[in-house]
Amino acid sequence: MLIRRAATAVACAAAGLGLFAGSASASHAGALATCDNGDTFTLRAADNSAGFQSPAPDHVLIFEGGGVLTLSRLSVDGNLVIDRAETGRTQDAVDEVTCSFTLGAGPFFEVTGVLTAR
Repeated sequence: MLIRRAATAVACAAAGLGLFAGSASASHAGALATCDNGDTFTLRAADNSAGFQSPAPDHVLIFEGGGVLTLSRLSVDGNLVIDRAETGRTQDAVDEVTCSFTLGAGPFFEVTGVLTAR
């Protein structure tokens, strides 16, 4: 019985490591973002204790050379995922920038938001 419990614990630990390695491969840190204003940026993110990177690309994008893109619209592989306050953005007439990047050989992200230079 003890051997069976130990084998189960080892199997669970190996599965957990596999999930962590899978999430690490979806890193957005270092991805090259090309924006419709002509700028190109390198994304900055840091691994956190939960096993993913912060900030998540569905909130803000932080760029290596300075600058932050506050997200208002996000599409992944052409599918709209987030669209925050379209009516308010139209009324406020804010200047928005659309940037796109790919995670390795994975999904294609298109993010629209307000770019703040640092």
